[in-house]
Amino acid sequence: MTTATIRRTTRLTQLSLLAALLAVLGFTPIGFIIIPPVSITLMHIPVIIGAILLGPLDGAILGGIFGFISLFKAVTTPGGPVDLLFSPAASGAPLNSLIMCLVPRILLGVIAALVYKAVRRAGMRPELCTGAAAAAATIAHTVMVLGCLWLFFQAIPLKEVFLTIIGVNGLCELAAAIILSVFVCRPVQIFLKAGQ
Repeated sequence: MTTATIRRTTRLTQLSLLAALLAVLGFTPIGFIIIPPVSITLMHIPVIIGAILLGPLDGAILGGIFGFISLFKAVTTPGGPVDLLFSPAASGAPLNSLIMCLVPRILLGVIAALVYKAVRRAGMRPELCTGAAAAAATIAHTVMVLGCLWLFFQAIPLKEVFLTIIGVNGLCELAAAIILSVFVCRPVQIFLKAGQ
């Protein structure tokens, strides 16, 4: 086997494992922690990890998988009134719901990869780069989702929803993303570097 073949196989294996992890998180109570009216997700973490380890294209693919799982969950088992807005069947604006489910999730992976690469080029330690990428991507994702909620569903009084999402959801998701991304990415990077 050539080095290029081994790299492609390794990349595809990592992407498949992270996609499988997204499926497990998405279809078990682990991925979406629902305590009405709040719905906290851990689904963004494999997307961030994949983006950091594999790059922006694979981050976008994992983000797309996250988006489709979110869409499915919103249609089949919404956790609260805000979750209904993510459902094309229940929101009254199917295209807007699709955009809100997919675009922020896809960009989550792209942003994580690009921020990681930019900060890494600046010479920061890998752990700090991972934490910065996880934080930036999580914040950008939250802002994009809230922006879509406001833009597409502004007739709904969202002040309380925004405060809840930013206060509870946002802080919990941010902390989880930073901690778990750093603890997973660095050992994997060291392992992969040792195997080369």
